[in-house]
Amino acid sequence: MIPNTFPHYVFIRVCIWGLRAVAPASLVYCAVRLIGYSLVPPPLEILAFVEAAFYLCAGLPRQYVLDKSKPRSLQRTRQERRELFDRCFRNVPDLDTFLVTWFKDRPLDDLRAENVKDFLAWGFFYKTRGSPEDDDELDEYLHETERILGRKFPPGRGPHHPAQVSTDPLHMQHKPFFFYVFAVGSDDLMTYAALRWYGLDHCRLLLSRSLSVFPFRPHTILSRHTSPSSHLSYWYRPHTSTKRRPVLFLHGVGAGLRTYASFLGEFIRQDGATNRDDDGQTGIIAIEIMPISMRMTGGCLPRSEMLTELLRILHHHDWDDLKLAVVAHSYGTILATHLLQALEPERLGPMLLIDPVTISIHWGEVPYNFLYRKPRSASEWQLQYFASADMGVAHAITRRFDWSENVLWKDDMKRHQQGMTVVLSGRDIIIEPHAVKQYLLEDKELNFRFVDSRNYYRGGEDGGEDVFGGRGMGLLWYDHANHAEMFDTARDMKPLVDILIKYCSMVD
Repeated sequence: MIPNTFPHYVFIRVCIWGLRAVAPASLVYCAVRLIGYSLVPPPLEILAFVEAAFYLCAGLPRQYVLDKSKPRSLQRTRQERRELFDRCFRNVPDLDTFLVTWFKDRPLDDLRAENVKDFLAWGFFYKTRGSPEDDDELDEYLHETERILGRKFPPGRGPHHPAQVSTDPLHMQHKPFFFYVFAVGSDDLMTYAALRWYGLDHCRLLLSRSLSVFPFRPHTILSRHTSPSSHLSYWYRPHTSTKRRPVLFLHGVGAGLRTYASFLGEFIRQDGATNRDDDGQTGIIAIEIMPISMRMTGGCLPRSEMLTELLRILHHHDWDDLKLAVVAHSYGTILATHLLQALEPERLGPMLLIDPVTISIHWGEVPYNFLYRKPRSASEWQLQYFASADMGVAHAITRRFDWSENVLWKDDMKRHQQGMTVVLSGRDIIIEPHAVKQYLLEDKELNFRFVDSRNYYRGGEDGGEDVFGGRGMGLLWYDHANHAEMFDTARDMKPLVDILIKYCSMVD
């Protein structure tokens, strides 16, 4: 995230304005040119026609198709819905804030009973409004909500519509052809070169699948290995150690693995430095999730299909019997949650969850901050244009959004006996870090031990040396950081690398 200063605010607003102006300016110029006027040099004229054609033939049709796509829905029995309702409301620290957030920051006094029932119909029935046969059950949930709140909602339906993430219209913004080709394409090329330099091998998709990703990745033709998955490419470092765990890395929304290249490189360096007994190297599989990486491609895979593809990759490299150390950031923590809930305990080792959206996604602040909040600061404008309004990302977090499948419940964490570190950024603009911190620390059964990143290398109770690396729960706090900013400097990355080295070295 860029700093929230006035110069950065001006810079990001000008950049966004310039990028958004490319398509309409190109359309206007093409219309003028067809009349017979030529106003710019031939290279710019060609670019204007390319941008206009890209917008009309690729941008608009893709936005239409994605917006009209149908969300997934799960069929549950009444008993299953009631259990989910109880579980959700047990894991909401503040029900007033919960409802205000899901109603896009509207005061509780403005809500009516039918509005709340619309929200409950979406959350538990996958409907925008309840049908007559659902009314009895929805009334039951409404009365229970009122009992917990200690207040009654006035009858009727008011003007305030709840956030129904999977069915609300998508808010997408077109990005120019030259942005994809020059900005995203060159960034991808540099990331490819960096990861190859660090010693990872790229496992590409089959050529027919590779052509479905834009901007095209011609440099991946140099990759000697082909992914066993039909949808997921990834980076691979063979696991030859007999005493350590391999690493599965799952990235978040943004520019793919570019944000994390230095982190992976530093881990590889540290892994070599700490291996003094010639035991071999620690393996890495770093998945590439193209739909959330500013690419124009197919949609994100549903939960079951994503799990199948991940397990196919692990099986291809004979990692079935190896207990994995899982590192996940932001959106990647949702995939880590799916693995935790689906795999047998002996398959999954310690987990490093960085800026986890999955712990509080049912509270509503993650969808609100990502999709509905009006941006004000520089980093919020950056998030809104380059992430939230990106076509692939918008589709992934709406039409493929199922809050009930994406929550990391406290019960899941309590069952996981292999060690877990949650890393929070004190200035995070996507999750509410202080609320998540309190939610975790107040649970005595979880027994999370809190460490400030500034004190990580201090001795004693306030240091991290004796907290992370075992089978307990640790919470590492970056008070000064925004979302993902702990990957920006070597100083902030060092505790993360240190924790991962310890997790890989754990002996069963």
